Amino acid sequence: MIFILGSGYAGLNAYYNIKGGAGKVILSRESKFIFYTAYLRNLIKNTKYEVSLNFVQKEEIKDVDISNLEIKTNKGEYKADKIIIALGCERPNLARIMEKIRNDKEICITAEDEYDDYLALQIALYSKIAGKNVKYHGKFLSYLGNKVANVVSEVTQKYIKTCEEPNLIIEKCVPPEFTGLLSVNSYLEVKKNVYAIGDIIKGWPKLGELAMREGIYVGKRISGKLEGGFEPIYIHIVATGREGIHIRSKVPWGINYQEVKVSKIRLLMKRFIEKYYIWRKGNMGFLYYL
Repeated sequence: MIFILGSGYAGLNAYYNIKGGAGKVILSRESKFIFYTAYLRNLIKNTKYEVSLNFVQKEEIKDVDISNLEIKTNKGEYKADKIIIALGCERPNLARIMEKIRNDKEICITAEDEYDDYLALQIALYSKIAGKNVKYHGKFLSYLGNKVANVVSEVTQKYIKTCEEPNLIIEKCVPPEFTGLLSVNSYLEVKKNVYAIGDIIKGWPKLGELAMREGIYVGKRISGKLEGGFEPIYIHIVATGREGIHIRSKVPWGINYQEVKVSKIRLLMKRFIEKYYIWRKGNMGFLYYL
């Protein structure tokens, strides 16, 4: 039996892509999918950001014995043939930040982890659209390369101001204590028959789109449809309110590939994506090819 732990971006797409009659079960403490791209947009407009999942077995993971392929939950213990760990990590104060922005007048926002810089930037942009005096402190996604940073800086500073002393910090993403962040090989394996996908991967950007690709890869690999290693790429759209900044980069993995496109069409793509993933219950589908 294949056990998938977590019903977020990565876990769901692994579940959807395991084919060929393999026994599979997805365990999660919540039987729902939360699309955080749509969640952030609630700063400016009520947007549906979660959907229920009737195929998820609702159990809270308490421990994972990677060496012996054993899982302990609040409802029992399981022995697996394969385990896909997609438990992600939690940003402890993200909900508080959303509430604080709605209530406070003067905010300078930043991120503790540079990989969360896109969240600070998007929250600042949405807050500006909502008429809030929210400023941004960060490096304009410089970890994705100088070309990306230059374009993002030039475009976003037409709409928001920067600041030197942040008073609101998005805390670093915290993984489960019993696993910590996990290192993987090029096949996203922690060890034979144990995979880690999504935000729980050590040293990789914490991004939903990337997590979906990882889930698809592992699902297809387990099903015998893929043989080569996973080829990571960072793909994201930053919405300014008037256009979208469509970013593609492999710089976090040591490859100097950067592509940035700015247009209103990209903004419309982001609006479509917000609805698409809720309708599809987190299934990436054809958007894999965009």
